[in-house]
Amino acid sequence: MRLRKFRIRAYRCIHDSGEINVGDLAAFVGRNESGKTTILQALVLLNRDETVSSLDLCDEMSEELKSEVRLAEGEFELSPKETMMIKEMFPSVQEIKKVRIYRTNKHPSVQYDFGDIVISEQENKSINSWENFVEKINAFLDTVPNHIRIQLDTATFTKSPPKTQAEFDSLMAEFNNRFHMLSSEETRVVEEWDKICSDPKNQFSSLLSGTSDLAAVQNYVANELHPRFVYFSDYKKIYGNINLAEFSSIKRRGTDEIDYLEKFDKAETVRNLFFLSELNIDDIEAMRNSPSKLIKLFTTASNRLTERLNPVWRGDPIRVELRYQPGDIISVVISDVHKDGTITNTGLLHRRAEGFKWTFSFIVNFAAETRRAELKEAILLLDEPARNLHPTQQRGISDLLKSLAGSNQVLYATHSPFMIFDYTPGNLLVVELDRRKHLSRIFYDYWNADDHTLTPILYGLSRGLVDSIVDREIGTNSRPVLIVETMSDSMYLHAFDKFLQDPNISMNPLNVVAAFNKNSVMPLAIFYMKHGYKTFVLLDNSEESKQISSQLVANSFSQVQMIFFEREGATIQSMEDYMVLDDYMHAVNQTYEIKLRHEGYRNLTTEDVLARGNKGVIENLDAIWEDHRDDDWKTFESEEITRYICEKIALGEADFLSDKTKDSFRSLYRLIAERIRQYENIAARGEAEKIGV
Repeated sequence: MRLRKFRIRAYRCIHDSGEINVGDLAAFVGRNESGKTTILQALVLLNRDETVSSLDLCDEMSEELKSEVRLAEGEFELSPKETMMIKEMFPSVQEIKKVRIYRTNKHPSVQYDFGDIVISEQENKSINSWENFVEKINAFLDTVPNHIRIQLDTATFTKSPPKTQAEFDSLMAEFNNRFHMLSSEETRVVEEWDKICSDPKNQFSSLLSGTSDLAAVQNYVANELHPRFVYFSDYKKIYGNINLAEFSSIKRRGTDEIDYLEKFDKAETVRNLFFLSELNIDDIEAMRNSPSKLIKLFTTASNRLTERLNPVWRGDPIRVELRYQPGDIISVVISDVHKDGTITNTGLLHRRAEGFKWTFSFIVNFAAETRRAELKEAILLLDEPARNLHPTQQRGISDLLKSLAGSNQVLYATHSPFMIFDYTPGNLLVVELDRRKHLSRIFYDYWNADDHTLTPILYGLSRGLVDSIVDREIGTNSRPVLIVETMSDSMYLHAFDKFLQDPNISMNPLNVVAAFNKNSVMPLAIFYMKHGYKTFVLLDNSEESKQISSQLVANSFSQVQMIFFEREGATIQSMEDYMVLDDYMHAVNQTYEIKLRHEGYRNLTTEDVLARGNKGVIENLDAIWEDHRDDDWKTFESEEITRYICEKIALGEADFLSDKTKDSFRSLYRLIAERIRQYENIAARGEAEKIGV
């Protein structure tokens, strides 16, 4: 079965998730405490033997919970094989291709709903069920001579049906032996009894459970087809040494912890390591006195372990060796395998870096547990499977998840853009917390979620942009790139380009790229330049920007590619200084009149700004706001003013911007265009000299 839709209600912080479509490999993305873990744990309620704790019920829905509420429900799609299995057992029932499974706060067991398919709830004596089998036995015993019948204990058939073949065989064998002993002189009775026992319909594998068609179908689905949710959250670390004597005693005691004086492994991780390498403690014991056989055994196990770990190990491949040491110790030894085949850095696992040990341990534990037979076709729920991993290793884990999606459905929670690889609605779900109501919401249409919640998704979606930076063919044939220091600079350049509508100095022939911050300008510009882009940098006139310029020149940039803010031959401090001060102050006063009306804000004049005596308008306004910190003005947010001006330009409502401001921006665009022409002429001359023209 595969989960196709689910809904969670009244569970912890989730009032109602709504009905959510989900794919075979689905990622839940959300900020901390948004409810991602809660969703995964709520789905575990759909396991057949799970129980509901009253502590998990949503306190704020106490009134609703007085009635029966479906806490967790899922609509499951059956495979053609599963549909056929049901059809073979119940020929008279319509084909069942999907089933809704749910658990409520009032019923101890999960329940099943087959939708529009009508299945009879009337008692049906012809069903080959345990209940009808018991009734058949009781009817037969009524015909047995009384002196035999009163000595038979039939109470065993009134108990719950046996759950396994072994339970059934034990029950029947005990009763059969007793019956044969008491009926040894009643040949006819024994023959009739043996006929009942040997009938193929009365074997455990053929018996259903239930006295009506509906009950029998439900019980068959519960016993044979019910999906299993397996929740992973604790990824244990392997340290590298295994004491076989201690491990054997732990296995016999059936506990999980190995109590060592040194940092040895937990029994669970040791079991996983042995499972992946197909190493058996009994085989080691049997070969203890044959060193050559032990060497062969451990070599084979090491090769197998290496082969199974490397497909999801990113970076240089590793070689894993299990070495049998004196004192009945197995050591885990790791080596780096390089592209040329050389092997270096051979040493014990516990001497490696913590990040390496964590990565290795996660892959061993997770790969082993997902390879086990009992996890096949299970629905795997993973809580942050790639935490603490480097992005390249996260991609390795993502490859592992993709490979699992063939035999298992995988649902996982993550914060990492490197763990998102399918942006199809249903395969990517956003979980968002309403802070005021403390309720989780799940977005199937994740683009409607909060921008901060979407951050890792947007980073992931931008992977193509990163690829374009490092693709030399794209760079060589692309438009020039202009790196600017802030998002505000980029907004102004595009907005005034539209405002001026001058094709001779338009920004259209350029790719304007906003750096994350001033410190990002230099490396970002170098990345673009190294990959074939004609790269230019637009800088303010601060000391920090001048240092950036010097560093870029030291990295093969020319002075032509450095463009500093200037107007009428004089340097200016920011792009805001290209605007006439009255124009800019109009935007400031309009923005802050509303924001600070209750804080005694009054319209600021150009005289107020100029009186501060700083070089640029932003520095002066920062100083004014600093003076009013005690009035709760907080800090001056220049980006808010940028948004106001650009929005007014977009709406065609920018009449407050004077012709002098327009001319000032035209001078900036002419400066940029002139520098690009100069650079292209220099580059053309350089190419001509290379070919001797």
